[in-house]
Amino acid sequence: MLEKYVFSGHKEGKKLIVLAAIHGNETAGTNAIKRLVKEFDEGKYTLTAGKLTLVPVCNVEAYEIGVRQIDENLNRVMIMHDNPQTYEQTLANEICPLIKENDVLLDLHSTHCEGDVPFVICDYPDDINNKFINRLPIGYVLYGWPDVYAHQKEIEDYCTERCAHMSGCSAITLECGYYKAKEAIDIAYQSIVRTLSVLEMIAPIETAISVQKKILIKNYVTKLRGGCLLKPYVHLDKVKKDEPIARYNDGEILYAESNGYILLPNSVADIGTEWYYFGQDILS
Repeated sequence: MLEKYVFSGHKEGKKLIVLAAIHGNETAGTNAIKRLVKEFDEGKYTLTAGKLTLVPVCNVEAYEIGVRQIDENLNRVMIMHDNPQTYEQTLANEICPLIKENDVLLDLHSTHCEGDVPFVICDYPDDINNKFINRLPIGYVLYGWPDVYAHQKEIEDYCTERCAHMSGCSAITLECGYYKAKEAIDIAYQSIVRTLSVLEMIAPIETAISVQKKILIKNYVTKLRGGCLLKPYVHLDKVKKDEPIARYNDGEILYAESNGYILLPNSVADIGTEWYYFGQDILS
């Protein structure tokens, strides 16, 4: 049974669930939730409407030993399993019903490269998540993941956002930055509080509308054999059309198809896994 904290307001309102540590070594969201629970207990915040469910650690065994997963990526198996075969599938059977009980999901992740830029993933834009995304302290919003996976068909992506969408629940995934950085914990914390405010679940908090760059994910590149990236790329690095990105050991070079961004580059990707993604600006 996962540890969770539930707060209820005295008025009807939205039901928000916040998840953290879907990957056991992504701890910024966990620390933010622990801070917020303490402040609710101390009376700094009071839920005035709706229901808030906080799950600080979703992948418990992985969290306890500081690894991403035990058997497989929990954020790829977030559906109900009649006969779960892995630890993560068993967890999914507990988490999916929790998601389905709510109106809004905020899934908190963090990265492992110092200096990584925080960003939002919005797989299924709607009136609700659009309402609070631009109040988050985030400069980048990425769209289009489901279309990429549907088009390339190599990956079946049963993530938390897809689970939420299939249940009629609005959702976003927030990558808060480098998991050890205090700034990442602060971003996770501020994002929960601001979401509660925008959804009118706590007293209003004055926040400016963020200026955000919107990026459409166009495709991903799977590493088919031995090779390397040609630069120490970091997430959201800009690239120019025909810029050489990667080289296989047999000499084949992969080039940028157009001006855009390298997304989630993995210099140590295993063969058969995603090497990097490519995205372009969404023009207003």
